[in-house]
Amino acid sequence: MASPIYVFGHKNPDTDSICSAIAYAELKKATGIENVEAYRLGKINRETEYVLEYFGVESPPLLEDIKLRLRDLDLYNPARLFAGDPLKKAWDILNKSHGSRLIPIVDANGKLEGLMSQGDITKIFINVYDEDLCKHYEVLFANLLSILNGNLVIGYYPYKRIEGSIYIGVAVPEYEKITDKDVLITENLDIAVTIAKETSIGCIILTNGLGPYGLEAARCAVVCVDCSMFKAINLVNHAISIGSILEDEQIVGFSSDSLIEDIIDVMKISAHRNFPVMDRKGQLEGVISRRHLIEYKRKQVILIDHNERNQSIEGLDMANILEIIDHHRVADIQTTGPLYIRSEPVGCTATIIYKMYMEQNIPIPAKIAGILLGAILSDTLMFNSPTCITDDRAAAERLAELAGVDHEEFGREMFSASTSLEGYSPEEILDIDIKQFSIGQYLVCISQVNTLDFHSITNNEEALLSAMKKFHEESGCDLVILMITDIIKKGSQLIVTGKARELAIRAFDMQVEDRSIFLPGVVSRKKQIVPKLTMATQMV
Repeated sequence: MASPIYVFGHKNPDTDSICSAIAYAELKKATGIENVEAYRLGKINRETEYVLEYFGVESPPLLEDIKLRLRDLDLYNPARLFAGDPLKKAWDILNKSHGSRLIPIVDANGKLEGLMSQGDITKIFINVYDEDLCKHYEVLFANLLSILNGNLVIGYYPYKRIEGSIYIGVAVPEYEKITDKDVLITENLDIAVTIAKETSIGCIILTNGLGPYGLEAARCAVVCVDCSMFKAINLVNHAISIGSILEDEQIVGFSSDSLIEDIIDVMKISAHRNFPVMDRKGQLEGVISRRHLIEYKRKQVILIDHNERNQSIEGLDMANILEIIDHHRVADIQTTGPLYIRSEPVGCTATIIYKMYMEQNIPIPAKIAGILLGAILSDTLMFNSPTCITDDRAAAERLAELAGVDHEEFGREMFSASTSLEGYSPEEILDIDIKQFSIGQYLVCISQVNTLDFHSITNNEEALLSAMKKFHEESGCDLVILMITDIIKKGSQLIVTGKARELAIRAFDMQVEDRSIFLPGVVSRKKQIVPKLTMATQMV
């Protein structure tokens, strides 16, 4: 199965970020790439929620990070055995294995009980050699028959496991000591008949293909095998139950939720080379080896509506970026290899996505056309933003036709339904659409809210400023700006705080004592705020 491809926009996603990610994932699927899915990096705002609900599109699932976890790896998936399985079964599997040199031992629910290696089995084969092995290790009667390829021809052994001793040939103690728990392996039919008559032995195993002649009336189990007595004796150890040689020690393993970066050091210093990986219920998911730390595949991602690392997902440096589709400045994203980049100076990423559908001659479903329309109207403030170009308007008009709506009427309804901030706390308003920018030596956080109810927000400047100061202290940003955009007046109120306030003062001709300023005609964070701040860093 092909590795999944994650498509997502930036943190604190706006309508363009969410809708363009959904639409681009659908475009990829239409071209035959089935393993691609759209995700979001944060909570969707009211506007985006309105657009998705209006056109009947589900919100994409939340993706908290793109870091590699053990469950993302192509883990070894060795055969699982149970405690009652014979050693020979484990030995045969290990001899054929080309991956993990461990066999996990699990219970009936798949929960890990222990691990077995070839060394564990070899130790048993070498050290176990006397008739009392069944006192120290479990040997199930059924396993013994299976290992010897034996044929039970008379009677039955009264126990599930061999409870007594296993005697060989003529090395039998005083007959009165023999009980129905004991087993005899012999190639001497006369001895077998005598012991069957004079003792209460539990089972007689005849080797060399002997038939049960003279044993027809035996009260014990009689088993016939074709192999020699010497081979039969050696095969007894192979019938020992795996569970009886497992050592009671702490299993060194990892959770499937563990990050690769967190387990590397543990694996490097451990004497083990292979480690079990369990899920949250303790069930085995696979086995990881040191090889996995060298050969693991990075997660594959496509960035939509952003290309700055600090606006993207945590763990991006461990991912493989396949594509970037964006309409912002090119910033600090670095990749490990070549990739496809589509960046255009349009007002909205959705406009680029629309073009790509057209270029590939792929029909746009009505609901996808609708959410792309909503994204364009949102990002261009219904074509009033200076970032808006004729391509945006043309795309919106065509998308409106495909979606079956009037773009002006829908735009008014969308902004009316989504720009009310009644019930929002100052902290929530600040968090609606906040982005980080590296501008010169400064880290600048700019939050923008679009509203039809401008004064209800600006009248609460004191509380907003207090929330901004708290954010400044906690985030480490040098400058925090809240941009309250009046859709009707087509201007924005800027509230400013932070140790780099002088940067905003220079950029927007503010007075030193000013905490805020209204900028007529300024509605674009990307094209009207960030460029001025960039220029201000170059002023002496």
